[in-house]
Amino acid sequence: MDDIGADAAVFALFGISSQALLAGFFAARRWARPAADRFGWIAYAFAGLGLPVGAWLLVDGETWRLCVGPILLAAWAGLGAVVDLWHPVQWRRPIKWPVFGPYLALYFWAQMFLWWPLWNAMRVAWFVFLLLFVVNTALNLAGHVRADPTD
Repeated sequence: MDDIGADAAVFALFGISSQALLAGFFAARRWARPAADRFGWIAYAFAGLGLPVGAWLLVDGETWRLCVGPILLAAWAGLGAVVDLWHPVQWRRPIKWPVFGPYLALYFWAQMFLWWPLWNAMRVAWFVFLLLFVVNTALNLAGHVRADPTD
């Protein structure tokens, strides 16, 4: 496998792994809340690996399209770790826009920049990412619609 192929494979593996982990976390939050509360930090920790992945792709000469997604995901993880783990802030209910706005924007754009480049790099990975993204988004939204006001 040449360097460009290896870079694309690392990019695809990181993106798909992040989606699978998020789907697992959101499923646990819905059906195994104690496990989600205990191990949820792993989702932010894994997403934080986007910084070295994005930096490696950048140093390796990859196009910005492959570097931005992992770096944005790391930025989202950093913000999430601060407001959810290190200095917990009740920002979801009621919505505190100075936290919610950047959190949602970083999350959304990280997902898009992890997904869109797969169309040209690995078409099958694009569809796998899409499937996992739909699953984790549905589980995430379902978790926020329930009657429990403590989330």
